[in-house]
This record gives sequence, structure tokens and C-alpha cells, in this order.
Amino acid sequence: MSILVQDLRFALRTLRRTPAFPLAAIGTLAIGIGATTAIFSTVNAALLNPLPYPDARNLYSLRTALTDGRVTTGNLSAVEILRLNDPSLSIVRAAGLAGNDVTLLRSDGTPMKTKAYAVSEGFFELFGLPMTLGGFAQQPTPNAPPTVVISYRTWQDLYGGDPAVVGRPLRFAEITTSVAGVAPRNFDTPHGANFWFQIPLDPKGVGHILEGFMRLKPGTTIERARSEMAGVMASVARDFPESARARIYVARPLVESIVGELGPILIVVLAATGVLLALACVNVTNLLLARGAARAREMAVRVALGAARGRIVRQLLTESMVLATAGAVLGVAAAYAFVRLLLVMGASDLPRLDAVSFDGRVLLFALGALVVSGVLVGFAPALRLAATDVRALMNEGGRSASGGRGTARWLGAMTIAEIALAVTLVAGAGWLVRSFDNLRTTDPGFTAENRLILDVSLLGPNFRDNATVHAALTGLLDRLRTLGGVAAAASTLNFPLRGGPENSLFVRVQGDPMDSAHQFNSRQRVASPGFFEAMGIDLVAGRDFNEHDHPESTRVAIVNRTFARRYLQGRDPLTVRFTAGYPEINPRTVWTIVGVVDDVRQRSLSVPGEPAYYTSHGQGTPRRQTIVVHAPGGDSAALRSALVGEARKLAPQMAVDVERVSDLVGSTISRQQLGMTLMLWFGAAAVALAAVGIYGVIAYVAAQRRSEVAIRLSLGATPGSVFRLMLRQGRTMAAIGAAIGVLAAYLAGRVVSSRLYEVSASDPIVLSGAAALVIAIALLATVIPAWRVARLDPARVLWSD
Repeated sequence: MSILVQDLRFALRTLRRTPAFPLAAIGTLAIGIGATTAIFSTVNAALLNPLPYPDARNLYSLRTALTDGRVTTGNLSAVEILRLNDPSLSIVRAAGLAGNDVTLLRSDGTPMKTKAYAVSEGFFELFGLPMTLGGFAQQPTPNAPPTVVISYRTWQDLYGGDPAVVGRPLRFAEITTSVAGVAPRNFDTPHGANFWFQIPLDPKGVGHILEGFMRLKPGTTIERARSEMAGVMASVARDFPESARARIYVARPLVESIVGELGPILIVVLAATGVLLALACVNVTNLLLARGAARAREMAVRVALGAARGRIVRQLLTESMVLATAGAVLGVAAAYAFVRLLLVMGASDLPRLDAVSFDGRVLLFALGALVVSGVLVGFAPALRLAATDVRALMNEGGRSASGGRGTARWLGAMTIAEIALAVTLVAGAGWLVRSFDNLRTTDPGFTAENRLILDVSLLGPNFRDNATVHAALTGLLDRLRTLGGVAAAASTLNFPLRGGPENSLFVRVQGDPMDSAHQFNSRQRVASPGFFEAMGIDLVAGRDFNEHDHPESTRVAIVNRTFARRYLQGRDPLTVRFTAGYPEINPRTVWTIVGVVDDVRQRSLSVPGEPAYYTSHGQGTPRRQTIVVHAPGGDSAALRSALVGEARKLAPQMAVDVERVSDLVGSTISRQQLGMTLMLWFGAAAVALAAVGIYGVIAYVAAQRRSEVAIRLSLGATPGSVFRLMLRQGRTMAAIGAAIGVLAAYLAGRVVSSRLYEVSASDPIVLSGAAALVIAIALLATVIPAWRVARLDPARVLWSD
């Protein structure tokens, strides 16, 4: 311990003599450790911190998929959930959930748009947290109005935490109910949910409308559970072949399903910060090598006086650990500020990033980064000294021009590694920029600019049947079209990119042979006349819906390009009729195709259009609609007020929120934008660190060769030839480092390209652009010291020597 204290004192005293060096080294390490710690804290919050449920690792989300290429909602049916509750399985419980938009009426009558979730029996028990108050009845009273469990947050906001809240009335515009209980304080599934109703599941229900959840028995592997679930689905397929044929369960850890696409992006960015930390370590290593060369005579004297090489190596490692400790302290502080900035920039809206804390795991990670950095930056200088004898150390401390060649070789190797790491990191930033740009410029099939949307719910005694609903909606659309600044207005049940309800039905084209084993299927969407014009969706052939499409007229449909291409096999779509249904096709429900429109990216910008057909709201008007308004003059407070006012003329208690379609589209790629922004920052930091490191190496080499350069100039060499000589050394290191970096970037791209959107690891623009940028910066960093050494005064240099 006394030796350690002595080493620490000596290290601090040595670093204090030349404050510029420790400040540069500490600042460089702070960048690397701070960036790595900041991103790890987000990974920790999103992926590593357990969900607030007992044995959360046994919780899984459930979806379904079709193995024969047909489209599906991915949801589960009632029968598929109920059969997973067989006691013989390795599943403790399975439950389902479906969301519905509702309008909450506060005590003063103010409407508030929210979402309520219908859940199956045992939903809260599945997650394992005790209810705060009450709960659903084990056996609901037949034909009684459903009761509702409210969130802990709603209990505090609406009832002030009243312990007698159970049984209190709760008013929605759609229904008046009562409070059955208060959910656990930390319960947050789905994220932000406030109201849950319990619904019974039909043992023969095959409609895929439910999101699924399950809890495995302790000690059960997911592989065993998947095997058992495959058997369950096979039994469902035997009993309901039309519904479950070629269908499988898809189970994912609940935390992964909550985080979604954000998880892979954070992993890629975390790997990038690891490269940035390595780059910072190489940079500081170069500084230590150059500084070690300057201290060579000191080290030689200490060895000559009897100091063991191990003692010297330990002293150098102590100095590097002091630098790493200071860099880590500054880096953690910077990481905390960086994370707060990320949250302000919108990261808090992403899954599980609403609260990013610096807990023990993050601090332990920072400590690990400190130790690794300290060892890495001190390893090369220590190894260099340990491998050199006293005579060589004395030579390097003298005036011999050749004395520092060993150190120069180390510096060159470190610089090449620095350039390679910078190329890899810049290429990573290029891939994320390319991925984001590909998503941003993907044609969604509609025009988002100058479009506004608002949701309306036509529920209550004023809307008794389909005729009154249709009349009310048509009247509202007509009034909206007369407003100033409105060019078009229409409605749909299935607005793109919002994840709303969308049927997936079997279809059979008339004239095709019947083949129940290979049925086509398609999305079904509902739209009003003028919807495609209002959305900017191209009508490829035929006509739009019109006022003549009503329940008594011929059923008409408009199909998209994918439907026509995949199912009509070159026939003229306007001569085709088809039937549709689920789980069986109703031969009496015949649709006549009257138009073809462009595909729309409905689920996500990254998912191409699927086969779909649209039906007119005149032939069946859903009570919940999303209205889209084309306002060429743009958004304004006056227009929003007018839209809300017209909508509330239908129902004064309707909660109406107006949203820009461009904002909706932007929100779907916010995760990719966050990853791109982070990588651009890290790429810029990598280029800056590489430039500083290269400048330092060339400046050191130039300083070591001052006498040689002076002699060359005295013997007739021109400043231009000396400049080219020094530039050639930097150019060679840049070329070798860039070649290694391109290879490393390509190999890294093979790993990450599958997680990005339409990005290739061999993209020549990304690889060549990254190499060209880093080489240009490296040459620029070489020019300055090369220019300085070329302007030396030979007489002054030789006289001083």
C-alpha cells in the first residue's frame, strides 16, 4: 500500500509539471468513457433493467404468424389463448387484450380522448403484482354492465387516491360503468394504459383480434414452451382448419416486444461507442508514447540506479490509471448531462426511456471502462520500456536522430489503428444515415404534407343504426369541405401507420377453381368517397366510390396494385368479382371491382404494401372513423378550431384532437432518427480524435527529425522536397489505416446490415466516403506540422544542437 501511495504521489507530481498533457489525455478519455456510459445507461434502461413484475424473465408476448406467405393481423383468437391455459402445459397462464378508443367524461363534463383495453380473465394475475384495491369479480354477473379497473395514476388524478373508490361510477361517452379496482402502482401494460375491462372469451372464437401474453412456469425453457405451443396450434388447426392452417405461435420476451425496433438500434450504437472508446484509448496511448520518449533519459537513469523494470512499468500504469480515473469522473458527469439532453430531444417518448437512471449497473460499467481504458492506454508505453535495454533508453534520451525509431514505429502502428477505427465508426454513421434516409424517402403511397386528421366516434342514442351513422358522417364531411382552406375531406376506418383495426379475410376470385388448401387472403379497409383524393393516393384505373354506392346497390370494392398483381394474374381488374369472408367465405357476399389504387404502406414504412381491398362506407359505415382533411394552405389555429367545432356539432361530448399527418409519419421513424443522430455525433468525435492523434504523431516525428531536416536543407534540399517527404509518411499511414478500416467496416456491416433498412455492408458510397473523409482529415492534420518543419532555419537548428 505504501508503494502504491508513493506511485500515486509521483504520478500526480509528474503530471502537474506539464498540465497540457494530462488535460488533453483526460479530455480525450472523458469523451470515450462518457459516450459509452451514456449509451449503456439507455441500453440498461431499455433492455437490461427488469420489468416491474415478479420473475419478469418468464413473461412473454404472443403473436401468430402464417407460414405460407398469406397476410395476417398477427393477433390471436380466443380459442388460441384459452387452449394455452391447459394445466398440463409449461405455461402458468395466458391472457389476451384488445384496445378501443373511448371518451372519458370528467366530473365537470370535459371530454378526454383515451384508450380502454378489454382483457381476458386472469390478465392481472398473469403479471403477478397484487392489486392496489379490489379487482375483477371471478364470476361476472350475466348481462351486467362491465366494470373497469383503473390505473394507479388515474386513481390519484381523478379520485385523489380515495380508498373508497371501488364501486364509484365512471362515465364514458360510450357507457357509464363503475370502478372494480385499482391496478398495481407499477403496472404499465400496455404502456400508458389507464382503463381495463374484463371480457369473456368464446371457446369457439376464431377471430384474430387479441394481443397475447403468457407466463411460463419457473425453470421452463422457451424451447420447451414453443414445442408445446406447436402441439396446441396443431390441435386448434384440427378443430378449426380454416382459421389455424399454417399458423404458428410467435413468443418473444416481453421486454423485447415492448422495446421493439429500438433495441437493435441501441445495440448498434453501443458497439459504436465501444469503437469510439478504443479510439480515445489509442489517442491517449500515442500521447503517452510520445511523452515516454521525452522521459527516456529519466527512465534510463532510474534503471541504472537499480530500479526494476517491473517497478517502472507499474509506475507508468499508475499514471495511466490516474488519467483514466480523472477521465472517467469527468466522463460520467458528461454522460449524465448527455442523457438529460437526449431525453429533452425526444428520447423520453420512446419505450422504456421515460426514466433513464444512473444505477449501480451503470456505475459498475463506468468503473469497468475506467479499468480497461487505464490498462489499454498504459500497456503500449509500458511494454515499449520493458522491452528496451538501458543503452537504448539512453540513446533515445540523447540527441541521436535515430534514437526514437522504436517509439516512432509504435506511434505509427497506433496511428494506423486510430485511422482504421475512425473509418469503421464513420462508416457505421454512414449506414445509419443511409438507413434513415431510405426510410425517410420511402414513398408511403400517400401525401403527408398539408394533411390533418381527427378521430370521430358516432356512438350513443343519436346514432341508432347504420343509416343515421352514415347520414351524420356524410353531413360532417360535406360541412368540412366548405371550410376555408380545405380542399378535400374524407374518412376511413384504417388510417395508415396508426396500427388501427384491419380485417384479414379469405378471398376467392370468381372463375378460379376452388382450393380450400390454398386460399388467397387480403386486408379489408373502409373508406369514404374522396378518400384517395384527400390522401393523395393515385387512382390507377377505374373510379372512386360515390354517393350511389349504398347498401341497396351492387357491392363495390377498390383493390390495390398488389392485390391485382398477385391474385388477378393479368386479368383486367375492372371485369373481376370476388367473394370474401372469415373463417369461411360467404358465397353470397360478392364484391365487384370498380377501381385500382396504388399500394399504401399501412403497418410501417419498412413493410411493403400487402394485398388489400377497400369498401365504401356507404355500404357499411363504422361508428369510429378517422377524418383526413387536405389543407393546401397548411395548418392553422383557426382551421383546427373550425374542424373541432364542426365535429362537436355531432356530439358535444366528443373529444377531438387534430394531428398533422406529417407528424404521424415522422413519429414512426423517431427511433431510427435517434440512432442516426447519435452515430453522427460519434462519427464527428472519431474524426476529431483521429485528426488530433495524427497531428500529434507527425509533429512528434518532425521534432525528432529536426537535425536531419536541417542538414538536408543545408546540403541543398528545397523546402518543397522536405514538405513532400514529411507528407509522404502521413499519407502512407493514412492509406494503410484506411484499407484496414474499410475491411473492418465491411465485416461489421455484415453483422449490423440485417438490423437496418435496405442497407448493404458492401455499399461503395458508404465505405469509400468514410475512407475518403478520414484520409482527407488525416492529410490535413499532416500538412500543418510538415509545413512547419519545411520552413526551418538550418543555421539556427544546427547552432542550437
